[in-house]
Amino acid sequence: MSAIVRPVVLWLSVLACLALLIAQVGAYLEFSMVPEPTASTTGPQNAADLVFGLMAIGGGLLGFLFTGAAGVVGLIVAATERRNSWIVAICLSGALVVAALAVSAFILLGLPRNPYHAFTVLLFVPLTTLAFYLRLRQTGSHPAVGSPTRS
Repeated sequence: MSAIVRPVVLWLSVLACLALLIAQVGAYLEFSMVPEPTASTTGPQNAADLVFGLMAIGGGLLGFLFTGAAGVVGLIVAATERRNSWIVAICLSGALVVAALAVSAFILLGLPRNPYHAFTVLLFVPLTTLAFYLRLRQTGSHPAVGSPTRS
Protein backbone atom coordinates (compact mmCIF):
# COMPACT_ATOMS: atom_id res chain seq x y z
CA MET A 1 0.00 0.00 0.00
CA SER A 2 2.84 2.35 0.80
CA ALA A 3 4.09 2.33 -2.79
CA ILE A 4 0.64 3.37 -4.00
CA VAL A 5 0.28 6.21 -1.47
CA ARG A 6 3.79 7.67 -1.90
CA PRO A 7 2.95 9.73 -5.01
CA VAL A 8 -0.08 11.09 -3.14
CA VAL A 9 2.32 12.59 -0.58
CA LEU A 10 4.21 14.29 -3.40
CA TRP A 11 1.12 15.71 -5.10
CA LEU A 12 -0.55 16.89 -1.91
CA SER A 13 2.66 18.58 -0.79
CA VAL A 14 3.18 20.32 -4.13
CA LEU A 15 -0.47 21.41 -4.36
CA ALA A 16 -0.38 22.73 -0.78
CA CYS A 17 2.78 24.73 -1.49
CA LEU A 18 1.35 26.16 -4.71
CA ALA A 19 -1.97 27.11 -3.09
CA LEU A 20 -0.24 28.79 -0.16
CA LEU A 21 2.09 30.68 -2.48
CA ILE A 22 -0.90 31.85 -4.53
CA ALA A 23 -2.53 33.06 -1.30
CA GLN A 24 0.63 34.95 -0.32
CA VAL A 25 0.95 36.54 -3.77
CA GLY A 26 -2.72 37.56 -3.69
CA ALA A 27 -2.34 39.11 -0.22
CA TYR A 28 0.82 40.97 -1.23
CA LEU A 29 -0.65 42.27 -4.51
CA GLU A 30 -3.81 43.40 -2.74
CA PHE A 31 -1.72 45.27 -0.18
CA SER A 32 0.58 46.91 -2.72
CA MET A 33 -1.77 47.66 -5.63
CA VAL A 34 -5.16 48.36 -4.07
CA PRO A 35 -5.72 51.65 -2.22
CA GLU A 36 -6.84 51.56 1.40
CA PRO A 37 -10.59 51.38 1.88
CA THR A 38 -12.37 54.51 3.00
CA ALA A 39 -15.41 54.94 5.21
CA SER A 40 -17.67 54.91 2.14
CA THR A 41 -16.18 51.70 0.69
CA THR A 42 -18.59 48.78 0.99
CA GLY A 43 -17.07 46.16 -1.32
CA PRO A 44 -14.23 45.60 -3.73
CA GLN A 45 -12.94 48.89 -5.07
CA ASN A 46 -12.05 47.56 -8.51
CA ALA A 47 -11.49 44.34 -10.43
CA ALA A 48 -7.92 43.99 -9.15
CA ASP A 49 -9.16 44.17 -5.56
CA LEU A 50 -11.64 41.38 -6.26
CA VAL A 51 -9.13 39.14 -8.08
CA PHE A 52 -6.37 39.57 -5.49
CA GLY A 53 -8.80 39.02 -2.64
CA LEU A 54 -10.10 35.84 -4.24
CA MET A 55 -6.53 34.67 -4.79
CA ALA A 56 -5.76 35.20 -1.12
CA ILE A 57 -8.96 33.61 0.17
CA GLY A 58 -9.11 30.72 -2.30
CA GLY A 59 -5.40 29.93 -2.07
CA GLY A 60 -5.53 30.08 1.72
CA LEU A 61 -8.52 27.75 1.92
CA LEU A 62 -7.11 25.23 -0.56
CA GLY A 63 -3.68 25.48 1.04
CA PHE A 64 -5.17 24.77 4.45
CA LEU A 65 -7.00 21.68 3.16
CA PHE A 66 -4.05 20.35 1.15
CA THR A 67 -1.69 20.97 4.07
CA GLY A 68 -3.85 18.93 6.41
CA ALA A 69 -4.14 16.13 3.88
CA ALA A 70 -0.39 16.15 3.17
CA GLY A 71 0.37 15.96 6.88
CA VAL A 72 -2.02 13.07 7.49
CA VAL A 73 -0.94 11.08 4.43
CA GLY A 74 2.71 11.80 5.22
CA LEU A 75 2.22 10.45 8.73
CA ILE A 76 0.50 7.34 7.37
CA VAL A 77 3.33 6.64 4.92
CA ALA A 78 6.00 7.32 7.55
CA ALA A 79 4.29 4.97 9.99
CA THR A 80 3.86 2.30 7.31
CA GLU A 81 7.52 2.59 6.34
CA ARG A 82 8.51 2.66 10.04
CA ARG A 83 10.41 5.93 9.66
CA ASN A 84 10.12 7.16 13.24
CA SER A 85 12.35 10.19 12.72
CA TRP A 86 10.07 11.41 9.93
CA ILE A 87 7.00 10.86 12.09
CA VAL A 88 8.61 13.11 14.69
CA ALA A 89 9.62 15.66 12.03
CA ILE A 90 6.11 15.87 10.57
CA CYS A 91 4.56 16.16 14.04
CA LEU A 92 7.05 18.87 15.02
CA SER A 93 6.32 20.83 11.85
CA GLY A 94 2.61 20.59 12.66
CA ALA A 95 3.25 21.84 16.21
CA LEU A 96 5.37 24.68 14.81
CA VAL A 97 2.52 25.62 12.48
CA VAL A 98 0.03 25.73 15.35
CA ALA A 99 2.38 27.97 17.37
CA ALA A 100 3.08 30.20 14.35
CA LEU A 101 -0.64 30.54 13.62
CA ALA A 102 -1.23 31.65 17.21
CA VAL A 103 1.54 34.24 16.95
CA SER A 104 0.36 35.48 13.56
CA ALA A 105 -3.18 35.80 14.90
CA PHE A 106 -1.94 38.38 17.38
CA ILE A 107 0.52 40.17 15.09
CA LEU A 108 -0.85 40.09 11.54
CA LEU A 109 -4.58 40.04 12.16
CA GLY A 110 -4.36 42.98 14.56
CA LEU A 111 -3.13 45.23 11.75
CA PRO A 112 -5.67 46.96 9.51
CA ARG A 113 -3.74 45.90 6.37
CA ASN A 114 -0.65 43.78 5.93
CA PRO A 115 1.21 42.23 3.00
CA TYR A 116 1.36 38.76 4.55
CA HIS A 117 -1.21 36.00 4.44
CA ALA A 118 -1.77 34.42 7.85
CA PHE A 119 -1.72 30.88 6.41
CA THR A 120 1.74 31.24 4.86
CA VAL A 121 3.18 29.59 7.97
CA LEU A 122 1.38 26.41 6.94
CA LEU A 123 4.21 25.87 4.44
CA PHE A 124 6.23 24.07 7.14
CA VAL A 125 4.10 20.91 6.88
CA PRO A 126 4.05 20.41 3.08
CA LEU A 127 7.74 21.26 2.85
CA THR A 128 8.46 18.61 5.50
CA THR A 129 6.34 16.00 3.74
CA LEU A 130 7.95 16.92 0.42
CA ALA A 131 11.40 16.41 1.95
CA PHE A 132 10.17 13.09 3.35
CA TYR A 133 9.00 11.98 -0.10
CA LEU A 134 12.29 12.99 -1.70
CA ARG A 135 14.24 11.15 1.00
CA LEU A 136 12.12 8.03 0.48
CA ARG A 137 12.81 8.17 -3.24
CA GLN A 138 16.50 8.68 -2.69
CA THR A 139 17.00 5.85 -0.21
CA GLY A 140 14.36 3.49 -1.56
CA SER A 141 12.15 1.40 0.64
CA HIS A 142 13.96 -1.15 2.74
CA PRO A 143 11.97 -3.67 4.74
CA ALA A 144 12.03 -3.08 8.46
CA VAL A 145 14.23 -5.29 10.63
CA GLY A 146 12.45 -8.47 11.57
CA SER A 147 9.72 -8.19 8.96
CA PRO A 148 9.31 -11.01 6.49
CA THR A 149 10.28 -10.30 2.90
CA ARG A 150 8.58 -11.74 -0.12
CA SER A 151 10.60 -13.23 -2.91
